[in-house]
Amino acid sequence: MSKTSDSVAVETNINLFQQLTLMPLFFGTAGAAILQGVYFTVLSLLNSPMYAWQQFIYLSPWMVPLVAGFGIQVGIYFYMRAFAKLAKQGITGSAPVAASAGISSGSMIACCLHHAVDVLPLLGISAVAVFLTEYQSFLLSVGVVSNLIGLCFILFTIKKHHLFLEGGAMSKIVSFNMRALFYFSIIAGAVALAFIFFNQI
Repeated sequence: MSKTSDSVAVETNINLFQQLTLMPLFFGTAGAAILQGVYFTVLSLLNSPMYAWQQFIYLSPWMVPLVAGFGIQVGIYFYMRAFAKLAKQGITGSAPVAASAGISSGSMIACCLHHAVDVLPLLGISAVAVFLTEYQSFLLSVGVVSNLIGLCFILFTIKKHHLFLEGGAMSKIVSFNMRALFYFSIIAGAVALAFIFFNQI
């Protein structure tokens, strides 16, 4: 007995929901958790778990956007991969996949490496520790701005290549002028970083 068109449509909708919503949400959450885990592990090894938590609270204006931004970019990356996979099955339109989120992990690690200042002189790289300590806020700001620019670029790519279903949540997100938002994020980010940098020197 063949499936009715209604049951096929229901199965297709469930598959789309799982592939384009649940899986990206899972991987995005996992990515954010792993990044935060790396931060706590590194800082706990250099000092203590309590100190790692205290530093996270103290630096939360930078840490929260870094962790959240990384998780969102990971989730959107898997969304784009799922969309391309579904396109091959003829369920939706295909398009290339692009994402760039790795700078977040580098920024977060940089923010806690300066706590190794007691060990670094033995390794002959004390100048690096001094630099990381002195420019901690700027380095964290670079990570946050990079996250924002990367996210705008990904959303611009999604809109440009029509990587969304009409009427879906992503179609509402990319309904704005993503090209203008992308360029604005670059300009505003550069201005903000210049302001932070010159206030630190």
